[in-house]
Amino acid sequence: MRERLLAWLLTAEGFVSGAEISQKLDISRGAVWKHIQALRREGFVITGSTRRGYRILSVPDILLPGVVFPVLTGKFGRPYYFHQTLSSTSDLVRQLAHAGAPQGTVVAAEEQTSGRGRRGRSWYSPRGGLWFSLLLRPHVSPAQSQTLPLFVSLTVAKGIERLLGITLDLKWPNDILLGGRKTGGVLVELGAEAEQVHYAVAGIGINVNVASFPPELQEATSLRIYTGRRVDRARLLAAILHSIETGYPRWCREGFAPFREAYKARLSFLGKHITARTAGGEVFNGIAADVDAGGRLLLSSAGGQRWLCGGDVKAREGVRI
Repeated sequence: MRERLLAWLLTAEGFVSGAEISQKLDISRGAVWKHIQALRREGFVITGSTRRGYRILSVPDILLPGVVFPVLTGKFGRPYYFHQTLSSTSDLVRQLAHAGAPQGTVVAAEEQTSGRGRRGRSWYSPRGGLWFSLLLRPHVSPAQSQTLPLFVSLTVAKGIERLLGITLDLKWPNDILLGGRKTGGVLVELGAEAEQVHYAVAGIGINVNVASFPPELQEATSLRIYTGRRVDRARLLAAILHSIETGYPRWCREGFAPFREAYKARLSFLGKHITARTAGGEVFNGIAADVDAGGRLLLSSAGGQRWLCGGDVKAREGVRI
């Protein structure tokens, strides 16, 4: 009931009378007042007038369901779970997946205490960022699912670009860069058997309104630092989900091939000398020459060509990527 009331107030162009709210929601005027008071305690600034009713003046910078639902444009984000603090949003989504949660389920948190990136690395997830995980249930082969991190990182970048009017780069396979500095990343974890994908959890972390970083993360940046202004995180979440949802059916049907050129156009080090370290610890040097429809990176050197399925890459010759 409170979420319906909040959605109405957020979309209203002016004041809404208590009598109108009472009649529309079929609750007493006293119940309306209690809900208004509860919203104020959550940080919403709501003005009230005995003659004119209620009007929201500002909303808190917090990803409450009542703030997020009014700006969602599709099915992704429904259902939506929000927590002040979680160890990991992806861990909870995985639990929900095993319990039968539908595709599009999202879990978001104000902060994560044990956020993680690729290869088990920790992910700095303080308040002010956008930390969420999305449940997908693609009817694809495990082989095709290997390109899901590339697809998600591309569509996340597109969503941010469309909302904020800025240009982002990508670092293979799934990092998001802004001005040459890391501002986000994607970690996809599968629930799959040899021939069947049961679900995929796309964990997405974006440094949105984070104002500073610890010394070991000075190569990172945030949308706020780069743009010089605070970003509406609810609208950013909605824009990212819309971008993923728009391209997702085509990725399921056709794989990564239709998105390959758009991905390559944003690839920060394409055509540059890089060093790549594989999961097995092997180190290769060469020119990042291409990314194929299977998401593999082509490394070209004097000794020949090598396709990499995964690994960490960094620029050589002092080029920051």
